[in-house]
Amino acid sequence: MTDLNICTDTVRMLLLGLVLAGSGGDGVAALGNAPSIFPAGSSASPMPGPKALAARSAVQSNLYTLHEVQLEDGTTVREYATPAGLVFAISWRGPVLPDLRALLGDYFSTFKLETDQARMTGRRGSPVNMEGAGLVVRSNGRMRNFFGHAYAPALIPVGVNIKDVLQ
Repeated sequence: MTDLNICTDTVRMLLLGLVLAGSGGDGVAALGNAPSIFPAGSSASPMPGPKALAARSAVQSNLYTLHEVQLEDGTTVREYATPAGLVFAISWRGPVLPDLRALLGDYFSTFKLETDQARMTGRRGSPVNMEGAGLVVRSNGRMRNFFGHAYAPALIPVGVNIKDVLQ
């Protein structure tokens, strides 16, 4: 009987480990942090999050770099990074709204405060159209078709027109 209990406990621990590993992040960078780094020619991030399906990195100009990640749920996340290595903008499109807490990073508290204030005035749901000095977020969509972007105006590189970048 004790061998059966040890085996059952081992199986439980393995299952718990798998659940915890599967609940990690999506393998994308947060606004204001370093971009996701992908080795040249790879189709996945070097430290793939369990939900990251494919990734690629493409240089758009000498002013910024575009990193694109397709999540397992089909949502595509693009992160735009400065030459200094900070993500200044993020955009998303897909069937599922990505985890904005993960995408916005330290800026999420500003986003939450603004959306909570909007809810108190009676505005609920989609679309989100937030424009502050430190953070701009536009998010819209419905089931199977979510899209949006967020950027930190102070992080945009000189010479970059954010409207052209996020088209």
